[in-house]
Amino acid sequence: MKNIIFFLFFVSLTLSAAIEDHKIYPIYETEAVKTSGDAADDPAFWLNKTNPEKSIVFGTDKKSGIYTYDLSGKTLDYFPMGRINNIDLRSDYIIQDRTVSLLAGTNRDLNRVDFLLIGSKGTVVEYFDNSFQTELTSVYGLCMFKDTETSKTFIFVTDELSLAIYQYEIQSYAPMSAKLVRTIPTQSVSEGCVVDDDLKILYFSQEDEKSGIFKTTAMPEGGNIETVDLIKPSGNITGDSEGLALVKLPDQTLLISSSQDSNEYLIYTTGMENQYLGKFTIATSTIDGTSETDGIEAFYGPLSPQFPLGIFIAQDDVNLDQYGEPINQNFKFSSLKDAIDPFIK
Repeated sequence: MKNIIFFLFFVSLTLSAAIEDHKIYPIYETEAVKTSGDAADDPAFWLNKTNPEKSIVFGTDKKSGIYTYDLSGKTLDYFPMGRINNIDLRSDYIIQDRTVSLLAGTNRDLNRVDFLLIGSKGTVVEYFDNSFQTELTSVYGLCMFKDTETSKTFIFVTDELSLAIYQYEIQSYAPMSAKLVRTIPTQSVSEGCVVDDDLKILYFSQEDEKSGIFKTTAMPEGGNIETVDLIKPSGNITGDSEGLALVKLPDQTLLISSSQDSNEYLIYTTGMENQYLGKFTIATSTIDGTSETDGIEAFYGPLSPQFPLGIFIAQDDVNLDQYGEPINQNFKFSSLKDAIDPFIK
């Protein structure tokens, strides 16, 4: 009985400690994507190690291709690659005698995975004739995993129709080829996912009536699927759980999720336990805030005076111009320090 009382007290204390009313504001926003309607979707971040202020933000227009942006949101380039839905990247590959980063994206037109190569100075090129075809009929979400011990790279691809996540191991980079090594069943449609390379954990979201956040090993041998959080009233999520991002701090790693129907971003600890720490919103300042966010990305580390400890990037569903009129969707850039400070003190 004493153990039960202590447990209930601990749970009550944990829940009461959650921060529920934190607001941050966008510092910059990208130019609106070219296509109208539900178009902007998923961001990714590339760190320029020699000149962090020249780092690059990638963003998908899921109806037409991939944009690259500087840290002020200005468009650098556009790659009309088709219906690229979700993207992710990893660094330190030797491809065609160059040290590059590799960005992967799900191409919904062709049900394959396409790639961009990013040079050490930030030159981005399409990796022509080097995609890998899946056997799936409705590719959707995507995330990457680079094993820190073996340097093997895996790509997780979610499929909208078969309700599963498919894990591919890259076999070669020139030409690009990959082998299916694992299938992970889901209870409903899954899109957002992210991998903690150090701990080898895959986190993934589910949508609709089975909305929630789940985790399992990222290793191809497989393992149990554990619940991180669920839709209300069983958990803290309102509506669909969408984008996921990890924040690698010096002494801990945080998981951030977009709770789409409530325009909120939920924060959790990672590792053995996934404690819910609270949530924040991105409110309007001189730039409009965010709503119904799909993809998110986070990077911790000094980048610029505006982003002294990193950047938080969020897709904005209802993007407004300076007169409050709706225009095509875009991505908002906020200070990661502002976002996470109350949750790590």
